Amino acid sequence: MPEQQLQTASESTRQRPFPWHCPKCRQKEVRPAIITYRCDMVHDGQPHPVTVPELTVPRCGHCGELVFNYPAEEQIRNALRSQLHLLTPDEIRAARTGLALSQRALADRLGVGENTIARWETGDQIQSRAMDNLLRIFFALPEVRSMLLGTNQDPHLGTEPLFRE
Repeated sequence: MPEQQLQTASESTRQRPFPWHCPKCRQKEVRPAIITYRCDMVHDGQPHPVTVPELTVPRCGHCGELVFNYPAEEQIRNALRSQLHLLTPDEIRAARTGLALSQRALADRLGVGENTIARWETGDQIQSRAMDNLLRIFFALPEVRSMLLGTNQDPHLGTEPLFRE
């Protein structure tokens, strides 16, 4: 419950009433606009063109300056995730809770920080393709979950030589 209260409090602080002052021309003409937005985003070291057909973003009616707030950035990240077919924050959270794992337990088993799991689940960070693949395998296959036990795993379990002499 405390997490929901924190989210509600942070959401209310993000939404101050319009119009805002423009950071470029200083006029009080910034209001929400719905635009088609195109940009390049880097993921896994590669640029990806991203198009958001209906981006809601504050825009200055005087000079046209776009003022990217958290919800606009979130829409762009979601578009990239969708385009790259990566798990969404809700899918990661649902799969983790479906296995009755805490964020700490999942982090330990995958070898990442607990804060990393939290950022994936809030959408603040997009997981790499490699981590997305590992998450999918971990969530889908009990055999993988039984082997990936974090610092408690047996280093010799399931290790057969790759090449036979």
